[in-house]
Amino acid sequence: MAKRTISGTSSLQAKVKKTCDSFKIEWLSEYVQIEGKAVKLGEIFSFSSEKGLLCKTYCEAKIASEFSEGKVWTTWKLDYLKRHIQHKSHLKAVEIVRRCKLGMGIGTLLGESTKDREQRIELSLINKSNPEQVKILIDNILLAINMNASMLSVQQIHDHMAKYVSLPESWRSKNYAFEFVNSINQTVQNEIMCKIKNAPWHTLIVDESTDITVHKMLVLYIKYREENSVNHATVFAGLIQLRSCTAQDIVQAIRQFYTKHGLDMQRMVMLTSDGASVLLGKRNGVAALLKQQIPHLTEQHCVAHREDLSIDDAWKDLPLMRDVETFLRTVYSTFSRSTVKRGKFDELAKILDEDTLSFRPLNEVRWLSRDQAVKAVLRNYTVLEEYFERESSENGDPVANYCYKKLTDPKFKFTLTALGDVLGELAHLCLSFQKRNLTVLEGHRFARAKIEKLRSQYLTEGKDVRWSDRVREAMNALSADGRNTGEILRFICNFEYGAADIATLAKKYEAILHQPHSVEVINNMVAATLKCEELKHISQLVDICATFQASSADCERGFSLMNRIKTASRNRLEVDHLDQLMRIKSKLQADEAIDLDKVYNHWRRDKDRREN
Repeated sequence: MAKRTISGTSSLQAKVKKTCDSFKIEWLSEYVQIEGKAVKLGEIFSFSSEKGLLCKTYCEAKIASEFSEGKVWTTWKLDYLKRHIQHKSHLKAVEIVRRCKLGMGIGTLLGESTKDREQRIELSLINKSNPEQVKILIDNILLAINMNASMLSVQQIHDHMAKYVSLPESWRSKNYAFEFVNSINQTVQNEIMCKIKNAPWHTLIVDESTDITVHKMLVLYIKYREENSVNHATVFAGLIQLRSCTAQDIVQAIRQFYTKHGLDMQRMVMLTSDGASVLLGKRNGVAALLKQQIPHLTEQHCVAHREDLSIDDAWKDLPLMRDVETFLRTVYSTFSRSTVKRGKFDELAKILDEDTLSFRPLNEVRWLSRDQAVKAVLRNYTVLEEYFERESSENGDPVANYCYKKLTDPKFKFTLTALGDVLGELAHLCLSFQKRNLTVLEGHRFARAKIEKLRSQYLTEGKDVRWSDRVREAMNALSADGRNTGEILRFICNFEYGAADIATLAKKYEAILHQPHSVEVINNMVAATLKCEELKHISQLVDICATFQASSADCERGFSLMNRIKTASRNRLEVDHLDQLMRIKSKLQADEAIDLDKVYNHWRRDKDRREN
């Protein structure tokens, strides 16, 4: 009887043990919250009927404990496992395992240098990168770039934002600011270069100049039509520092740029520049050297530069214009070099109740300088006449006497007034030439329309000339008919495109068209294009023509942007960092959004960070 009792007890214990084991296995499928993440208990513990319950972390950390040798309990509760995970001994084991995985064993810790230890601590602080916090820091960088602020100023912006948003102090350093700038630049650059690679054709716009530290710089812009789009875009491609401004060095820099970014030079259909001999020289210019590799390449002299050169030539050919130029330079020098004279002029303007305009210099590199200088003199004419009369009579100033005689000469006043109207029209044409994505055909149309307007208004016989009201008012004081004004228009020439031009164009690009087109087919296509307003299909030749860029104004804007960024107080900016800032700011100025998620992901991949 006693044996059956003992046997029955053993059987009951076996059943209880089996039931407990089943409960333990079920508990391993439960989830607990660790550092904000749901973790399955089976990933931390293991169980077997022979060894009992094992903590995998204890085993891996080689900590002597029941949880590493096998813990056996007769009564089990789920809370025991949860409390063990939060116990300091378990957390210590987790830290040991992490250090081992990072190569931070006791031997490594004892042998690492101070610099390595600082880098390890820094990496440990940024392993848990919060996306929203990083995006705030990146957005602060964009704000600083848009404001032309230095990276030192970015730290002040970060510290100010930290008053209202939680931002880790270690991420607000200048070094991180440069990392973020690099990630923003790489994101924007990869996007631009990908679009250019997929574009069927593109135009390269180049210009060379010097920065504030007299380093020779080459700025590159590229006009292209994005794949599966009908719109063309002109984007900042890059800034390159040159060893010398020879054609060979510029061509080498362009080739290296194309190789670096994986661009196909055979898709370049036009090279547009300001017309300098080193760029567009017939024999040894950049365009001539590139044609050896790209036979179909067409060069384009910037229409805005050509207009300014034409005005300059016509200006110098006319004695009357040289007289006007001498007067304009004298007036500007008088007031720009003396604050006393400028103060007297402003005081006299207040007495006469006249609105004044700042005097502008005649600048050889400014397209609108002549129009602005003449406009300022006409605006200040009454005050100038009164000022120079007083200076001439009271002080006997010979310069004032010369200027007063010119201002009181009716013929000179008429010439200056008529010149102001003509230069105003030409300045408006120059602004049209500075339009973004200006094609050669658009430039031709703008010039043709302006020429016709000037011809119909001024280049007619005698009484039929339609002067403006202010010119008529000046004309009433003299007997001259002012026909010399028409000489200013001699630089304008008329030109036409005919069938021969189209045939030449078709033959030029025959080698790079995907489908061969005969001259007759091209002529028929162009004729149909001119007759039909809506076309569903555009030929490759028309696509090439639309990719042409008539003006290099984008490069001029690029150098203006460079000078706004690299100032006297920031004259130590390296060319790579300057290139990055120009690319990012060009993107911001075009009102194009920068995807902060892409920038953050690039930053994480670049530094091999991971979120915990």
